[in-house]
Parts: sequence; structure tokens; C-alpha cells
Amino acid sequence: MQLLEAQNVTRVFGGGLLSKGQTVAVDEISLRVNEEKPTIIAIAGESGSGKTTLIERLCRDLKEKGIRFAVIKQTDKAIRMDQPGKDTYRFQDAGAAMVALASNNETDVIINHLMSVIEIIEVMKSAGDIDLVIIESANVPGIPKIRLGEIEERGHTLWTYDGDYRKLLEIVSNL
Repeated sequence: MQLLEAQNVTRVFGGGLLSKGQTVAVDEISLRVNEEKPTIIAIAGESGSGKTTLIERLCRDLKEKGIRFAVIKQTDKAIRMDQPGKDTYRFQDAGAAMVALASNNETDVIINHLMSVIEIIEVMKSAGDIDLVIIESANVPGIPKIRLGEIEERGHTLWTYDGDYRKLLEIVSNL
């Protein structure tokens, strides 16, 4: 959906009663501004409330609908995705700020510093065209959320999931 579209615009100033010359400000310019992408939604709930299972189900159905999406999993635990002894692990231990592993079917990138959700989304946007980002466990102000379970309601909560998966899929698909 376009927010703004202008085609073949020309704007000329002057040439009136007091001015003899004309100034062409723009000549035959076209502009298109797309809606901001991606849309962001968070699924918030206590540990064990079913967030991962619900997001996994959403992923399958969103893919079937042709929606391009990414998922961010947030945790308060110390993490390390790589394995000791592997080359990429050794590069990180040697001080690399970023390590990528490229194969015939995927590319994995490990960034060795804390990033905000917004920074992560910017990296995801630069890596591919995505329509939607689903964040598990987000407590980021301003991001719309679906509440799961008895967790305290956070700002920008759109809805508390009540088991109606079809309604959830409709909400997420139409953001």
C-alpha cells in the first residue's frame, strides 16, 4: 500500500506580474513512498505460557499465507549459540565482533554485542524483505503486544489471547 504517490510533477515559480523570469523548482519528478515495513507485534507471557508453541504455529500459517516474517526471541539468560571447538566459535573467542557462517542453504550471523530490538529489526530489514516481525517476550515500549496468560498487562496490549487461534491469526495477518 502506498502512503503517497506523485507522478510527473512540475512546479514553476515566478513569471507573474512583478517577476519576468521563471524558476523551475522540479520538472517531471515522480515519487512513491511505501508504507513503513515491517509491521511489529510481540507475544508477551510468562515462561511456560505457550509463547513459543503459539509463535511456531503462527509461523506455519503465515508462511502458507505468503507473509514474509522474521522472529526475535528475547531472553534474560546468558546465551551462546555457537559450540566450543567450531571454527566460528574460535573466531569469536579470538575477538571477532561479528561472525557469519555461510552454506548452500542458509547464512547464520552472530553479532557479539547487545543490540536493542529496534537495531535487530534494522539488521533484519537490511538482510531481506520482510512484512512482519514477531517478537517473543518483548517489553519494549510502543510495540503492539498480544498478552498470553496472567502476565501483567503491558502498554500497547492489543488483545489478551483467550484460546481463539483463528482470531489471533486474523489480528496478526491484518496488521
